[in-house]
Amino acid sequence: MASFTYFSFFFFFILLLVLTFQTSTTKATYSSYHDSTKCSHGGPSIHYPFHIKGSLPGFELLCKENLTTIHFPSYGDLVVKSISYDTKKIQLLDPKNCVHGVFLNLNLSSTPFQYYHVLKNYTYLNCSTKLSTPSFTEVPCLSAAGSHVYTVDPELHVPGSCNGFKTVAIPFEYSPYISDNSLGLALTWNLPHSEERKDKAISKTTDSHTTRYTVLGLSICSLAVAIALMMISIIKVTGSTWNCSEKEDPLLQSLPNV
Repeated sequence: MASFTYFSFFFFFILLLVLTFQTSTTKATYSSYHDSTKCSHGGPSIHYPFHIKGSLPGFELLCKENLTTIHFPSYGDLVVKSISYDTKKIQLLDPKNCVHGVFLNLNLSSTPFQYYHVLKNYTYLNCSTKLSTPSFTEVPCLSAAGSHVYTVDPELHVPGSCNGFKTVAIPFEYSPYISDNSLGLALTWNLPHSEERKDKAISKTTDSHTTRYTVLGLSICSLAVAIALMMISIIKVTGSTWNCSEKEDPLLQSLPNV
């Protein structure tokens, strides 16, 4: 009876294992969207919604001299430092090494992107003389002889030697301690409505596959336990039979011959 019980247990998990394996090998509806590539060994992984060549506007990336780049008509090419698909964050570098030059010219209104960080309005000042006021910090990459550029709070009083030439919403004011060619150049994206549905379907499919593989792993573990229990049962039954045979032999020998 015990052998039959363990055999049934064993047969059940064999069946479950087969069914789980068949399900897990079913192709996802949008699995092709997860095919990834790279422009270089250390470059970011490129997959949906980004692509090297494709039909989704705004998400096309280019491989240039082992660098991953993205082109913005209002500014030009920016280097893609990293892409986080979970948080929908793309981190960019300015090849001209002037992040405030990007802030001044980059127009994201016709793209699927927006700045990742919270924005605040800053005014860019062009001053004919260098200012010594601590609240005014010069932006070196935008400045030249006789033209000193500063980013300031729009509420600040503008000195007579300066003219405010543009106020824009940007992530950070210039600071020599924290400014570099990547600071603030993090963007997030919004997909078109039809593509958003695809993206959700991909996420759902990925979760489904994760669940299937989890079930597969548990089934394998359970199968191993079932096999071990069955073997223990067989050994016990065999040992019990062998002990009974040993006990019966002396009894048979002691019986008188008829």
